[in-house]
Amino acid sequence: MSRSASLVIVALTVFAFAACTRAPMPPDRTTTASTADTTVAPGETVAQLIAFDQQAVAMAEQARQHEQLDQGVADLAEQISMHHRRNMTQTRALGDAEALDVNDTPAVRNQRVEEEKRLKALAELDPDAYQRGYLDAVIETHEQALEWIGERLEATDNDAIRKHLERTRDNYDEHMKAAMALRDK
Repeated sequence: MSRSASLVIVALTVFAFAACTRAPMPPDRTTTASTADTTVAPGETVAQLIAFDQQAVAMAEQARQHEQLDQGVADLAEQISMHHRRNMTQTRALGDAEALDVNDTPAVRNQRVEEEKRLKALAELDPDAYQRGYLDAVIETHEQALEWIGERLEATDNDAIRKHLERTRDNYDEHMKAAMALRDK
């Protein structure tokens, strides 16, 4: 056997032995690129909250312009507008206090386009169907926001954002339940 062939065999043997005796990689280091970190940046969380609040305010303001709403629905629209405007102000202040980069993501921009379509469809309802359509839209959008808030609560490690998400969740839950009660009576 030639000297170079012997060196190759020795090198392969050493390499194989080293590979067999090496400790396995920890689980967090063995993930593939396709399971990359899906953490949402705090600024994106704040931007999404602002978008949800703007959506709620826009629907409430549209509803407030309808003269044929039952008093309970008109009161709910007023309450939603007031609460979500206040929450939007608090959310923006949180973004400033935490020095976050609060920019719309493609998902937020897509949501805004869908919301414009929803508002247009609501506006086109006849007066008799509008009230039910508004309540259904409040329930649907608040359910979506609550699901998203729940996901962000699990994912965030920022205490200030967590507390704000919890307060925001309570408002959305209250409004959704009130809309359900009005719709189902």
